[in-house]
Amino acid sequence: MQMTYIPEGQTTRSLARPLQGRMTARDVHAVMDRHAIEPPAHVAPIVRSLAGAHLRDQDGDVWIDACTGGFGSAHPQVQRAVAAQLERISLSSRFLISRPLAEAVAAIDRFCGGDLTVSYLCSSGSEALDAALKLAKGTHPRRRKVVAVSGEEHGTFSHGQAMGGRPSPLPDLPLRPVSAALSDPDRFLALVDRDTAAVVIAPAAPGRTLTHLPTTWWTALRRRCHRARALLIFDERQTAPARTGSSLAIEQLGIEPDALVLGDAFGADAVPLGITVMTRAAYDRVYSRRNPSLHGSTFGANPLAAATVTAVVAASDSVLADRQAAVGRWARERLATVSSTAGPLPEHGADGSLIWLRAASPVIAQRLAAELADRRVLVRAPRADVVSLLPPLTARTADVEALLARTVDAALRLTVEEGAST
Repeated sequence: MQMTYIPEGQTTRSLARPLQGRMTARDVHAVMDRHAIEPPAHVAPIVRSLAGAHLRDQDGDVWIDACTGGFGSAHPQVQRAVAAQLERISLSSRFLISRPLAEAVAAIDRFCGGDLTVSYLCSSGSEALDAALKLAKGTHPRRRKVVAVSGEEHGTFSHGQAMGGRPSPLPDLPLRPVSAALSDPDRFLALVDRDTAAVVIAPAAPGRTLTHLPTTWWTALRRRCHRARALLIFDERQTAPARTGSSLAIEQLGIEPDALVLGDAFGADAVPLGITVMTRAAYDRVYSRRNPSLHGSTFGANPLAAATVTAVVAASDSVLADRQAAVGRWARERLATVSSTAGPLPEHGADGSLIWLRAASPVIAQRLAAELADRRVLVRAPRADVVSLLPPLTARTADVEALLARTVDAALRLTVEEGAST
């Protein structure tokens, strides 16, 4: 097996060992240092192919993908749409009228419903979030404050890093993120005032379920943003489409934002994609009667991406949503057998296939990720003490069952080791 376990704190040069004769140590070190957000804490497979929840590495071993959190690659309906569009045209000038784009924005309009009627296609979820923040800045040129939830993930662009708690490489951002924990929901609401340009929040996230806060709190947040004239931006990159058991997670909260950020899942692991959807009123306040090229994406909204969006929306029906709801029920039942307030894994949650385990410490979370890797389950690097399980939306039932079985096995091993150490 040509892979290496990377203990916490060890340099990424160790990745070169299994690759000698194919890549040099210098090659691998340069790639990892340039592109890794953080050093991997467990086995890092070299991927050759991905289909559904099956990830095949260069040695032919098959892993379960609980990392990408996407729609699922090689979906027949989407694959046919992508191939057909590739045969026609994939990229085109903005000066050409694009029928695929017209079909895509119509599909997004039907998918979102309500007042979210104006959509902007770009090349990543981070780019889509930046577009929403630019809308907030255009709405309130003199306001700089953006309220967000501390410790949660909002992408790798400068504002997203700052909102998530990572240090930004820029000393003075155009907007000033202010983060607060939702353990004190009243304090979070109090931060939304006349100095606030926007509130950016996900309906649910690893470590926080949809029911963590009552619908009355979400209604109060919507009301407070309205009174302060601050934009309410929902980040549904991890929850849409259908992941929480409904097309959009906001459907379960009973409120509507001014702008919605959608992400990579709409690209079906085939094309890079992000989408910002906003109300006509929010759009008109900034862009009405102005040149739309005031904000643009070089390759965003290309015909290939647009055709993919239309195909994904068509496949994101009630059956897909019901399957995610079923996955959530299975996960809560299985993980309840290994989660205990007195043990190394005191908490778990599952909103559809947005599944997570909270460890007693970040060190234990790293060990759980390593145990999962030993069982050929690939997860994202833990965020503090939370390990997330994000299988593709189109994962087969057997693959989801295998994922949960291997997770329970890894958790039991961890529990035994913790018991022995005490």
